[in-house]
Amino acid sequence: MIGIHPVHRRLAELALRAKLLGDFKLLSPVEKQELSHCLSVNLELVRKLDSLKSLAFIAYDCGDVSWHQDICAEIEALESKLL
Repeated sequence: MIGIHPVHRRLAELALRAKLLGDFKLLSPVEKQELSHCLSVNLELVRKLDSLKSLAFIAYDCGDVSWHQDICAEIEALESKLL
């Protein structure tokens, strides 16, 4: 089973609503605020994962096994919250 983070599910719901309405501009002010919030949360999730994955590559490339394992554990913990 593939899990979907609640933020991503809400983004999909808002996108569907906007599609049915004909444009994102037609969402209610509350829905637009929610969309902005979901996009911000998504941005932070992506930035954090990308940063950790870059660090993991550097740790691997340096041969620092302990550091690499620590970073991979952080990645796994963050990804488990996405399910």
